[in-house]
Amino acid sequence: MAFTTKKSLLARVRAGDEVSWREFYSTYRPLIILCGRDCGLTSDECDELVQQVMCEIFQKKILFKYNLDEVPEDLNFKYDPSRGRFRYFLKGIIRNQALKLYHKRREHVAIDEIPEPTSDEAFDAHWDIEWRRHLFTQAMQELRSHVRAETFAAFEMYAIQDRPVKEVADFLNLSVDSVYVAKNRCIANMRTIIEKLEKK
Repeated sequence: MAFTTKKSLLARVRAGDEVSWREFYSTYRPLIILCGRDCGLTSDECDELVQQVMCEIFQKKILFKYNLDEVPEDLNFKYDPSRGRFRYFLKGIIRNQALKLYHKRREHVAIDEIPEPTSDEAFDAHWDIEWRRHLFTQAMQELRSHVRAETFAAFEMYAIQDRPVKEVADFLNLSVDSVYVAKNRCIANMRTIIEKLEKK
């Protein structure tokens, strides 16, 4: 996903900058769906969870007004940093909406056919894992805009995809030492980016 500025979406949200519906939706939808699955929701329920979370975040401006694929570009979200850390704000909304869907399911299915909802402790553990993955994805996207294309490719192939260093060097027409340098440079950049994203 391409950002409208080099500053990551998460950093902009935390700073209280306005972000567009489309940018927010495409960035956070995968995280919400993963959390829904961790809560034991079905595929249809996960789609509903995305809609309910987005409606809550965008202050119900989209509730029953738009198809999720047809939300106007100019619909924006602005987070108030005085509410605390954005990750906890988002986690609370996802958890609450997932529980509502779980209880809604109980109205239509025999109680003995419904698994117990994910406990708060289990949800927190899953949330921490999914949030770290989300941060990593955000950091990788930001890193791509900070380094040369071949440096990023060398890092991704060698450090992320775990390909042999010689294979990476030959494929990118680089020396083996250059691949090692690219990896070290990108890891240092990633640490800085992630530290910045985790600041608030």
